Amino acid sequence: MTFLRRQGAHEQAPRPDFILLDLNLPKMERPRSPGSHQGGRRLKTIPTIILTTSEAEADILKSYQLQANCYLNKPVQLEAFETVVKTVNEFWLTMANCRLGHLADQPEIGHKIPRLKSKDKKNGKSMIKEVLLVEDSPGDVRLTREAFRDVGMSVHLHVATDGVDAMAFLKREGAHADAPRPDFILLDLNLPKMDGREVLARIKKDQSLKTIPTVILTTSAADADVANSYQLQANCYLTKPVQLDEFEALVKSISDFWLRKVKLPQQSQG
Repeated sequence: MTFLRRQGAHEQAPRPDFILLDLNLPKMERPRSPGSHQGGRRLKTIPTIILTTSEAEADILKSYQLQANCYLNKPVQLEAFETVVKTVNEFWLTMANCRLGHLADQPEIGHKIPRLKSKDKKNGKSMIKEVLLVEDSPGDVRLTREAFRDVGMSVHLHVATDGVDAMAFLKREGAHADAPRPDFILLDLNLPKMDGREVLARIKKDQSLKTIPTVILTTSAADADVANSYQLQANCYLTKPVQLDEFEALVKSISDFWLRKVKLPQQSQG
């Protein structure tokens, strides 16, 4: 915390682009938010990735409740550990927009705990992932669907074409009364009826929805959109490539990182 707050010997410390945080640390108890550092406006936009040995569902769920951007299990084997760190580096420093040091001081944008859901495997992972894609471009919907299919994962891809429909799906309203709770949300910012910024804000203010990892996937690379999305607690921000092959590669990377490697909160439908 002294490093993040630039105190004492760390007075000249740089602002991190992202943080890898273990849960089991000396001198400070498990944080009240991803590193207790999220209490400061200057620090809350720093993506914070939990990398720990714990696979306890309570730790996973609690970390997402406390605004962790993602949760990764630390392997015991050296080779597997190196692979995880390499994957984090490739995804967060190559694909994700997270370098916001120059925007750190801009103004901030303005209770029940979900139950654990049943598991299909002993390791705690559901066999089928429920993914909500909030996207109004039919072409991008098709490409995303094909990319998920090509990686060979069992994914139920649900599509909402505007922000109002997305919230109705998440709230199980109207035609979506029987909608499943998504394990993961891919959210465009530029949507009709209700834009993605408002959808994100509503998700992260809702106690029953805020733990669902929500990744922004949009054409905007504007620094203000990136910063505002992290202030609104987006789990990750990705810029949608223009080139077809790059878009497909990005969706495959999302699938590999978020649906295979990241520990998602296991929650009930209730």
